[in-house]
Amino acid sequence: MRGVYLTYIPSSEGQRKLILRLEDHVILPDLGERDVMIQVKACGLSRIDTKIIAELLPSVEQISVGYEVSGVVTKVGSAVRLFSVADEVAGVLPVDTECPGCAEYCVVPEFFLVRKPAKVNHIDCAATLTAGVRAHTALRFQAHVKSGSITLVCSAATSDGLTTIQMCEAIGAKVIAAVSSPDEAGILKHLHPSLLTIFDFSTSQNLVEVCMQQTGGLGVNVIIDNGVSHNYFLSDFLIESVPLKQQLEKEACRYGYEADSSSILTPTKHQLISCLAARGQWVTSQPDLQLDPPESQLLFMKGASLHFLFDPVWTLSGAQQGDYLSILDSVMKGLEKGSLKPYVYKTVALDQVCEEMLRLGTYGIGKIVMRTV
Repeated sequence: MRGVYLTYIPSSEGQRKLILRLEDHVILPDLGERDVMIQVKACGLSRIDTKIIAELLPSVEQISVGYEVSGVVTKVGSAVRLFSVADEVAGVLPVDTECPGCAEYCVVPEFFLVRKPAKVNHIDCAATLTAGVRAHTALRFQAHVKSGSITLVCSAATSDGLTTIQMCEAIGAKVIAAVSSPDEAGILKHLHPSLLTIFDFSTSQNLVEVCMQQTGGLGVNVIIDNGVSHNYFLSDFLIESVPLKQQLEKEACRYGYEADSSSILTPTKHQLISCLAARGQWVTSQPDLQLDPPESQLLFMKGASLHFLFDPVWTLSGAQQGDYLSILDSVMKGLEKGSLKPYVYKTVALDQVCEEMLRLGTYGIGKIVMRTV
């Protein structure tokens, strides 16, 4: 069986480098009594948080690639009750999984899976899983978004952003979408003409002024940011192909992917807090967020709340397993009804995953999905 892994190896500089490899002879772990073996039909590609994995598994030398899987059950453990062989299922693998989702087969505990609706194809399903979990977590469990509220969605043209917009529209909330290029703005205008407005960070507009204009000077009720920091850079990888390395460096420079956080087209902390209305909710994906005393005081005086969005917590802890399965089921129902419609930027084959994982930071629109059929 073939599967993709991210491996740490020593370099000539004395530091550890990352290398992406498609392994041809992967040995799957033994099937536990509550485990399910899946023939993977599609897997969404997402950047891997190597820092978080290093915290969870300090001695890890190899990381599985791909978490958002959709496929067909081929084997079940002796105590599995929810699924049978030939069932079509979908789910998100835990970040500490031994099995990569970017593979021909994977082994998953049954309580991380839900049934895939027959009318939804595997590619759309895999493209929506993580984005759907993140959107539900942020909007339902953290910000408690209601009909009529106004939400500022940053990185709005990404898979996460588009799914968050769709969920807001289904709830009846109004959306101000923030993007970083005219191309992204054009896509959003075409896909979601009902947006209050689209703010482009590449222009000279002032985000705070735009939000205040759209809210009558009151500010937005909710802010959903999708994080601004990169978990790894091209310089962290050992790329053996010189032409590929040069091409990737050119693309990274073009999109500001390798730039430090001060030059990336994203809002500042002070801007976001200033956009909030009284008792507003800020949901951030920035793990190392640090607020200066004036920023904390501004949040305090607004009576605002700050939430950290770390969706893998659902699969790392079984404390709220019912809520998690409810989220996955809601994502499937949204796909089936058409209220959730993924924007698939492109699909790739299993043997193209390694190169595409290196390119993820250069795409700002939609989702890339590995397909095996």
